[in-house]
Amino acid sequence: MYCEENLRKHYSSSERAQITMSTDTPIVLITPEAKAALEAEVKRGSITGEMTGGLLFGYPLDESHRLIVSSVRLSEEVGFGQRDFALDQTRTSQQLKHARHLAPKADYCGVWYIHRTLHRELTGEEWLQAQTLLEDPDFRFKDLVCLVLCFYQAKLKLYASYFSHYHSARGHSPTPTQLQLTTDLLPTQAKAARPSAPRPDPTNWYKSPDIATRLRQEHERLAQKYHIEPALTPDGQMVFRLRPKGKHEKLAFYLACGPGFPAKAPGAFLLAGDKRHPLSSPSLVNWSEKQWLVEIADELVKWLAWSLDQYVAAAEEALNRGDYQEAADLLTVVLATEPRTPHAARLLARAQAPLQRVSQTSQVANVISENHHQGIRSPGG
Repeated sequence: MYCEENLRKHYSSSERAQITMSTDTPIVLITPEAKAALEAEVKRGSITGEMTGGLLFGYPLDESHRLIVSSVRLSEEVGFGQRDFALDQTRTSQQLKHARHLAPKADYCGVWYIHRTLHRELTGEEWLQAQTLLEDPDFRFKDLVCLVLCFYQAKLKLYASYFSHYHSARGHSPTPTQLQLTTDLLPTQAKAARPSAPRPDPTNWYKSPDIATRLRQEHERLAQKYHIEPALTPDGQMVFRLRPKGKHEKLAFYLACGPGFPAKAPGAFLLAGDKRHPLSSPSLVNWSEKQWLVEIADELVKWLAWSLDQYVAAAEEALNRGDYQEAADLLTVVLATEPRTPHAARLLARAQAPLQRVSQTSQVANVISENHHQGIRSPGG
């Protein structure tokens, strides 16, 4: 959730002048949650074979920036990806409501497509569909954001472009533009961060009888498949550290429930060094209180198998920075999920070597220090 003032201040006129593309082409900003949801859809499509696309929700921050806050996948039954597709708001009203919960100004703002090739431009049918949306008289779009998610040889790259009535009237392809991840607060978060009247202590939310019963049931269901280590954080979050029983037993990840649960979705993450690496999956993105944490956990274990290349790449970056513990933790996740990953094993050995040296040096220093103190206490020895 991302405040407009904070977003604008990061992109000064001098910075925009450095952009080689047309100054009339807006920069596309995307929230981490929206990006994670799209990546999860690509992984889901890789398994099911449904590689289509969907709609984007967001709004213009100003003439120079478009913000994406969420998305929705439209099934082939709805006709998405076909020439005769027409936007039917009744089919996506819940997703639009969710987007407006994140940012009150959010509306339909564009389209996204998955390509199994490195080709980043819209196909002919995709272009016609984008044109149909742009020219829809019921919505009167000024422009659209187009995202192409190229998933090729197990690697994913995201490309953004800008589609206006100028492109539509002349039959031109959308203009490529920058796609940038933003981590500033959205309006609803910024509003929540402002000083307000004192509220009830949120750290006691789990003491409600209904919530306590639900958490006990969640624990019982999780315990059937996972080794569980529950913990309560100072800010009142109930965190479950989970390790699968049987296969992938060395894998550890976390589910965190906070105030608003179960109506509000839990968080999911890995710990690597002192950093949290968020996890996502379709069921987590589309969470409802009818779901159970064990269902999310099962799906996350499956989705992790499709993210191994990303964690290996992140571990290599951590190694290059000298963050050996973070690299070792990420690679442990990779090898716990898929032991037959020689490259990850070699990287783990590289990460563990300096950690072992530090441990040995620390042990030697402790011995020297202890002997020194003993020598001081026994000068006549």
